[in-house]
Amino acid sequence: MTEDLITFIGRFHPVWVHLPIGFLMIGVLLKSYVVLLKKQNLQEAVNFTLFLGAVSALIAALLGYLLSQSGGYEGNLLDNHLAAGWLTVVLSGIAWWVNKNEERFSGKINYSVLGLLMLTLFVTGHFGGSLTHGEDYLTAYAPFGEKQEESKGRILASVEEAEVFTDVVQPVLKSKCQSCHREGKTKGELNMSSYESLLKGGENGPVIIPADAEKSELIRRVSLPSDHDDFMPAEGKKPLTEEEIQLITWWIEKGNADPKISLMEADVELIKWAKPKLNILGAEKMLVAAIDTLRIMELEKKGFRVRILSQESGALDIVLPEEAARGQVSELLNALLPIKDQIFWLSLAGTGIQDSDLSLISQFSNLHRLRIENNPITDSGISALKNLTKLEVLNLNGTMISAEGLEFLAEIKSLKSLYLWNTAVKPEDKGVKDMALAEVKVVFGS
Repeated sequence: MTEDLITFIGRFHPVWVHLPIGFLMIGVLLKSYVVLLKKQNLQEAVNFTLFLGAVSALIAALLGYLLSQSGGYEGNLLDNHLAAGWLTVVLSGIAWWVNKNEERFSGKINYSVLGLLMLTLFVTGHFGGSLTHGEDYLTAYAPFGEKQEESKGRILASVEEAEVFTDVVQPVLKSKCQSCHREGKTKGELNMSSYESLLKGGENGPVIIPADAEKSELIRRVSLPSDHDDFMPAEGKKPLTEEEIQLITWWIEKGNADPKISLMEADVELIKWAKPKLNILGAEKMLVAAIDTLRIMELEKKGFRVRILSQESGALDIVLPEEAARGQVSELLNALLPIKDQIFWLSLAGTGIQDSDLSLISQFSNLHRLRIENNPITDSGISALKNLTKLEVLNLNGTMISAEGLEFLAEIKSLKSLYLWNTAVKPEDKGVKDMALAEVKVVFGS
């Protein structure tokens, strides 16, 4: 079988794979209907549906294997997807056999097999989705996290710190190109997840020629008309903007594709365009007295995770893991008081903090991000946070806050993002609308 034919047949995998998912889920639902409502006359339909699921799962696995041989996929993620896929085939066959001969097996065995089959089916699908769209595809916009905030990349004290590749080019490549060109999925043998791999190029050679943007395949591809066969990114994905192409062109041409070249060396217009896209926590906000290493070690012994946000400042990101709180959260918070001015980010998610603890947190005057989700916090305690005049991001998911508590938060003029998933607050509440008018992004679960 020729390589082109293998690729052609293998590419039916994304289409065909929906058949076993549908058949197997319908089979399990039918079985639940038979058991719960004692409709034994439908057992033959269960058997037939599971049989179709097992056969179509086998075909899907074979097509997936052929697709994996065509190149462009590799690494642990592919191995996990393949292994989970074949396990699904085996379990679907067992599920069909057990149901066809159910008089020979106990109900506990039957239900266990079906439950394990559904779990494996979900895991297989998740690995497949991660191969296609990236490993954070499922969780990137989850209401219980703040992944959106991380997309801007590393934290900078000022625009002067920015490097063209690390802080501008790489985030562009990540959002526009790496769904097809990354670790685990290297279409055309091109991996764009690091500077070294990008410079290495793909199966047709280098895609970047330092100091020669005109001869760089990357620039040629992204600049073609969108209906051209060689245009990238392909398959309906969002193309690069004119400004993004200009900046990457400048980086290759004038910047000699230097990974360390400063953004400040670019044209003024490009700097103006790039600046809002940087994750800058201005120097005027960040420069505080540095914390000594001994103090960090003491906090880590108590269970805190400590991260320095910038080497040029003493600003800290402090996390207290749930397992480290051990019912002593008030005592642990008191241990932070000597460095309260250095704490810019603080996470106390699920640690059991009470309303009374928030009055202590209100003394952390430099807080910019506060995560206190999944704690028994009420409107009464929230009132203490109005003293945090620099707070920009507040996560209250899974707390007992109501619409009344929003009145206190409205007094925090610096607030930009507020997370209220799984609370008594509703999108139609007046306080939420007032927040929106004040340009505060209020995030609920769907």
